Amino acid sequence: MATPDATRCPGCSAALPGIGSCPACGLRLRGPEAARLWEVDTELLRLDASRRALLAERDTLIAALRAEPVAAPAAPPATPAAPRAEWTPKRTSNTLLGLGGLLLAVAAVVFAAVTYERLGAGGRAAVLLVLTVVAGLAVPRARIRGLLSTAETLTAVTLALAALDAYGLRTLGLAEDASDERFVAGSAVVLALLSAGYATLVPVRLARIASVLLAQLPVPILLLEAHPGPATTALWLTALAAADLAVLALLSGRGWARPDVVATLTSAGAVVTGIAGIAAVGAALGSEPRPGAVALLCLAGVVAGAAVLVRDPGWRLLLSAAPVGAVALAAHAVARPELSDAQSPLVPVAVALLAVQAAALLPRRLRTGPVLGALVVAGASVLAVAQHAVVSALAPLTWLGNRWQLPEDASARAALADGLLWEGTLVTPVVLAAAATAAVGAGLALHRTEPAVPAGVLLLAAAVTLPVGLDLSHAAALALLVALGAAVALAPRPAALDLALAAAGTGLLALAAVWSVADRETTLVVLPIAAVLLAAVAARTRTPILQAVSAGLASLAAAGEVAAVGVASGLAGDQVGGLLVGAVALLALAATPRLGADRRAGAEVAAVLVALVAAGAAAPDAGWLSWVLAGLALVALGTALRPDRRRLAFAGALLLSASSWVRLAAAGVTDPEPYVLPLAVAALVLGHLRRRREPATRSFAAYGPGLGAALVPSLLASYAGSPLWRPLLLAAVCVVVVLLGARERLQAPLAIGGGVLALDAALLLAPYAAAAPRWLVLGTAGALLLAVGATYEQRLRDLSRLRDRYESLI
Repeated sequence: MATPDATRCPGCSAALPGIGSCPACGLRLRGPEAARLWEVDTELLRLDASRRALLAERDTLIAALRAEPVAAPAAPPATPAAPRAEWTPKRTSNTLLGLGGLLLAVAAVVFAAVTYERLGAGGRAAVLLVLTVVAGLAVPRARIRGLLSTAETLTAVTLALAALDAYGLRTLGLAEDASDERFVAGSAVVLALLSAGYATLVPVRLARIASVLLAQLPVPILLLEAHPGPATTALWLTALAAADLAVLALLSGRGWARPDVVATLTSAGAVVTGIAGIAAVGAALGSEPRPGAVALLCLAGVVAGAAVLVRDPGWRLLLSAAPVGAVALAAHAVARPELSDAQSPLVPVAVALLAVQAAALLPRRLRTGPVLGALVVAGASVLAVAQHAVVSALAPLTWLGNRWQLPEDASARAALADGLLWEGTLVTPVVLAAAATAAVGAGLALHRTEPAVPAGVLLLAAAVTLPVGLDLSHAAALALLVALGAAVALAPRPAALDLALAAAGTGLLALAAVWSVADRETTLVVLPIAAVLLAAVAARTRTPILQAVSAGLASLAAAGEVAAVGVASGLAGDQVGGLLVGAVALLALAATPRLGADRRAGAEVAAVLVALVAAGAAAPDAGWLSWVLAGLALVALGTALRPDRRRLAFAGALLLSASSWVRLAAAGVTDPEPYVLPLAVAALVLGHLRRRREPATRSFAAYGPGLGAALVPSLLASYAGSPLWRPLLLAAVCVVVVLLGARERLQAPLAIGGGVLALDAALLLAPYAAAAPRWLVLGTAGALLLAVGATYEQRLRDLSRLRDRYESLI
């Protein structure tokens, strides 16, 4: 049997020098406890050895069982399952009791209306009263015997008979002077009291629920008789809802309060409150604005009280948010006769501001609902003026296609767009700014940062609409936009607000630059100012995307100023295109690594856009277009001298070729070879020298431009309708290029020469394609498909080998 190691400490396995305790951990090794520890360790070692032996035997048994599988015994015949009952006994019993109670109630109605006419009104009333008492006395007897469902059914029968008793008493002449509505209302009150008293003596659920529901009927029944206006109806129903809320508050927290009574009272109060709200809104928006406003305020108080009592978080949030909307609608109803339609949004946004301030005074756990209600009201105000804000932001863009056409002394509203009448007022920016303030206050009250984004958007929209809201002149409006943009974008700010403020300032400056295009003088003044300020934003902001955007916009504004100066000096459009080449060169020189990656990317994108505009402006005149393309080519080649912009050499070569082709086309030259071949030979020689100096250079980088310049113009000329000798000679040259590429194992000659050769062969084959018989085309296609299908696997393997060999080329 295995035993523990006596030379090692049982606590830390350190070597023992033979003393009475471990020198490493201080464990005492003498006494009865140490002897018992020795016995426990010995037993554990024995159990471990036994466990390992049992596991080995288990693996052996499983292997033996798997080696000789035994047929599974035949399954016994399945016995059909017994039919399962679809309804429980309790459900069946309740159904029978319900049907029985319904039949008894119908029988009572038939008895009261048709049967036993010989008894007269008094006799029928007496019989119904006796039946009511008998049914009511049977309820406690059923409960004593444990028949709870039967007791509830008898309670329903008792209530139906009690209602028929009221009808019988009416036929006997009870309260003859009262109208039918008043008699029904009084009967409902009496029956509610009797039901409540009966439920106190006999604890049946249905009597408690009936007492609550019957108590709700007198007010709406009397309103049906009186036919009041919507405001009065709303006030009475609000009073009923307040009474329900008071009873609910009395019952809340009481140990003796029944859950069914609380649930029924809550549901009834919710229905009454909803009807009261509909009537109050109709009165406020209709012919009774001030009484409707009073009803809305009373209803807001009731809903606020309900929010305090309710325990469910979702309902509490909804109920605590609703009063803000009710108060805003009430204020709108009161102020509506005194305000114009344009001024109406001021009222709800003012209520939203006050609601946010009031919510900040509440305990933190109660703030969320009122704050959300305030945000909803503020959002409704924003929607009322949203169209005017969108027009203010987008209408100035139309001047890009109608530049310098603004009439003299035009106001900002008339300058938004040609022929547009802006329908907003100063209320528009005020509402937007107030809504933004409400959003900021909501974020502070809830200790959240999410409202910062919509607040920034609203502030930007307010700044955009402020000049047109004030109806300034066009020049003054631009000055205000530039000042606001500079103040927002360049003002000291914490890092958390850098993105929002820099984006808002950039947007305002960009809008001012675009809007200045409407007038010549404003264009010449605003564009350079906007360019400088946008460059300052790009230098100051710490957000990468804004660095790129602001740098690009600054570059475009500077280039736009160059073009504006050229046009103002009397230059034609093609000449302005040539002038913009200088702007592209300056942008390329400025886009150095010192700018940073993001700012440099923005400037380079702007340079590309300006280059496209320059080429488009010079397109009507072939001579100027050729010079513009050549100038852009020199800029690209000069930029390619930087180590990280080598690839621009390809763009420079293409632009030079395009410049030459434009010049040749303008001169009526149809044979491009004498003009392009010297350049192609020079490019091939330079590529060859580069590969000798830098052996790692790929063949496309070395020979691609030269081969393209030598072969592509001739291919284009061949497709343009040249003599037959050109495609034949081009095919021969392509064959030589392909053979040289195969000999030197170079990708560029193989790819470029092979591609041009294939296109040239298609050109040569085209005249004979129509003359070929149809059966030859079909037969060739069928034979090709058969050959490919028969040797599919071999073709795939050959293709894979060819691809590997091509990729191994340099």
